[in-house]
Amino acid sequence: MIQTIRASIRRAAVATAFAASAFALPAAAQQTFEFAVWYSDRDYYAPMTNEFAAEVEKATAGRVKFKLHYSGALVPAKETVEAARNGSIGGGTTSISFLAPIIREFSYIEPLFWIPADAKVAADMMDNLGPLMQTAMERRGMALIFALPSSGLISACRRDHIRTVADWKGKKIRAAGRLQGIQLSAVGASPVAIDPGELYIALQNGTVDCTMFLANLSLSTKIYEVAPNITYWADGANSSLYFVNLAQWRKVSEADRKAVLAVGDRIAKKWAVEQIGMQQNAAKDLEKAGAKVIYPTREEIDATKKAMSAVWAEVDKIAGEAGKPYRALIVK
Repeated sequence: MIQTIRASIRRAAVATAFAASAFALPAAAQQTFEFAVWYSDRDYYAPMTNEFAAEVEKATAGRVKFKLHYSGALVPAKETVEAARNGSIGGGTTSISFLAPIIREFSYIEPLFWIPADAKVAADMMDNLGPLMQTAMERRGMALIFALPSSGLISACRRDHIRTVADWKGKKIRAAGRLQGIQLSAVGASPVAIDPGELYIALQNGTVDCTMFLANLSLSTKIYEVAPNITYWADGANSSLYFVNLAQWRKVSEADRKAVLAVGDRIAKKWAVEQIGMQQNAAKDLEKAGAKVIYPTREEIDATKKAMSAVWAEVDKIAGEAGKPYRALIVK
């Protein structure tokens, strides 16, 4: 009898301990986001991404983790948005050009030269755009953690440089998205859509003559080996977004969500400034690696911008009423 009572007490104690542990830290509060990063861990952006993941884990005492998968190891760049939306992956980084077909008002942030290479302008722009973008992405099943502007736009060509408006004519050029394609067509080029992971081979085989890219990405993907004639246009194109699946995000406690967003905001503000100098350094590193880098004058840059400016009327049509707040911030 006594043994039976003792056994019952032991079972009750085990059950109580199990219940206590279950309620001490809800399983839903612990989340690991399998995070797709299309660029490599050698890229200039990688230290920022690593810093973000480390700071999130620290700020949440390990309850929220971002497991980074570089070089498209989880999914290719062109599949990241859909994979994150449907929950196949926890989240990832993407460019506006992959989101603009879904969120049309984002079209204002895609074109070549949409933002100048100015640290204060870049930081202010992201501050103002952030709330608009967060709301728009949540409607489509995604949660925006932070966004970065860009600078360091380059054209990289197999055989010769592009400098004047006339130099674009007749060239097959890889563009990121439909709107950049419209801009290239406006100066007589033939735009071609190619996933970043396939770009090196496309240039090597002559599928395209040139590509539009950023200086840092040209360095980490080594496209200067097959397209060494680089023009550093300085200003920005597209923008990088770091986002997660909304359903998984909502499983994170409210306190931890606030902590993650605070880390993202801090990282974004820091790198919005640092990326200006980073891109300039990348251009110098491209020269050291053997690329032939030229630097157009401001007048030459503005001439190309003007020649491509017909794109904004098209953006207005695409974005419609929802795009007006973006237009007010950007087109001015």
